[in-house]
This record gives sequence, C-alpha cells and structure tokens, in this order.
Amino acid sequence: MNEMTPPLGLRAKRQEDQRRRILDAAIACFARGGFHATGMQAICAEAGMSPGGLYRYFPSKEAIIEAIVERDRADIAPQLLPLLEVDDVVGALIATARAFMTGNLMPESLVIFPELNAEVVRNPSVRAISERLEDEARDILVRVLERGMSLGQIDPALDALDAVRLLMAMTDGVLMRLLIEPGAKLDGLMPMYERAIRAFLAPQPLRAAQTEARP
Repeated sequence: MNEMTPPLGLRAKRQEDQRRRILDAAIACFARGGFHATGMQAICAEAGMSPGGLYRYFPSKEAIIEAIVERDRADIAPQLLPLLEVDDVVGALIATARAFMTGNLMPESLVIFPELNAEVVRNPSVRAISERLEDEARDILVRVLERGMSLGQIDPALDALDAVRLLMAMTDGVLMRLLIEPGAKLDGLMPMYERAIRAFLAPQPLRAAQTEARP
C-alpha cells in the first residue's frame, strides 16, 4: 500500500462523513426552498464542496433524495427491535413514538417531512426504498402488538396489521400538525396521543373499567 493512501477503514469513514455532510446540507437547502426549487449548486454551496466533489458521491439530486429517505427510515427498525422484549408493551410503544418524533424528524428534518412523503408517492425509486424499510418496521410492530396480546395488555380482537397501520397514521398526523400549525407543541399533544393509544389498544374489560372511572 502506498504510504500516502489511508487505510481502508479510514477511507470508508471519510466517505461516510462526506455523505453525511452532503445529506445534511441537502436537508438544510430543501427545508428552505423545497426539493424541486433547489439545485445542485445550492447544495454544493451549503456543503462547502465543489460540484466535482459532490458528484463523486451522488450523481443527481434524485440520488440525494433517495439517500435521505433511506437514512430517514433505516434507523426506525433497529429502534423498534427492543420492543420485542419489554414488559410494558404499550408504555414502551408510546415512549418509542415520542423518541422518534423528537429525534428522527425534529427540528430540521420535520420541515421536509411532507415532501419526503410526496416523493414516496410519485417517485418509483423512492417508493421502493420506503416500502422495503417500512415493511421491516411494520413487521416488527405487528410482532410487538401480538406479544402485547399474548401478555394480556392489548385487545386480542384487534387485527394487528391494521392496528399498526393506524398507529403509524396517528404518528404521521401528529408530525403534520406540528408542521402546519405553529402553535401546536408536542408536549401539549403527547398526553392526548398517549391517552388515545392506550384506549385504542386496551383489552375490552380494561377499556370498560377506564370509561366507568372517568368523572
């Protein structure tokens, strides 16, 4: 190996750091101007890189968008796996949802959340990435709910897959509300979000007891 050539591990880390730098710059640009109004030159300027340097990592803006979706969703499944071993399934689900909403998509990424979803709908390449990663997350959540049912913590009459779809839709809805209504705050919405999830998932006898206990 040439003495001037860095070890493979160091080169891989540098490449990953550069990719992260470009994606963070792109998110900042997209948050200001949207996907389609933002050009590669703006991303180069934000990243402090030459066009040649940027194109070594991403051949097009579409490739950058695909990488953002991949990064945005790839972290979700690993965050869900611990739920398969918790004692309080519903409480852990709620805590994980809060961590997702305050970690993965806030504050800088939240602004482009609607555009990411729009790209999933209209761009086949982005949709394929999103479907693959969402399938992984959905499959884990179905197993989590089924485990909660076996422990007597979740209503066994629920269809686990449709219940997961609704939980994901509720989380997406909270994120959209935070974005479109400046006065909406997560700290204000979370208690009601938690109450809605607990009521939805509760076994029938527990749900009836909770209803009777309300003033």
